[in-house]
Amino acid sequence: MDFCEERGLGYCGFACVVCSFKDCPGCAKKIADGDECAVGRCAAQKGVDGCYACPDYPCDKELLKNKRNKAFNRYAREFGTQELIKRLQINHKNGIMYHKPNNQTGDYDVLETEEEIYQLLAN
Repeated sequence: MDFCEERGLGYCGFACVVCSFKDCPGCAKKIADGDECAVGRCAAQKGVDGCYACPDYPCDKELLKNKRNKAFNRYAREFGTQELIKRLQINHKNGIMYHKPNNQTGDYDVLETEEEIYQLLAN
């Protein structure tokens, strides 16, 4: 999968920019086109670009309990989404896969903790 910055990031912290699902335009586009997503609806109602920017984050939404999403949101909150995208691109070029083709798990998911994922982004 090629890096596709136009897909951006999902509201919950999904890294659509490095997603291997080829026919997916990215979460933000899908939600704008009417797809159902509780996290996307919540962010739109609150007028934030993502959970990282929400004053109520972290909350109890299921997608936000994922250690990868937590680490990505934390990184975006601390450094901004463009820096997160930049780090994801660097890692992608270095062979770190967001998720494997036809599989929803990848190199970030095999790490044990949110902190290990965060460190993989930071370093």
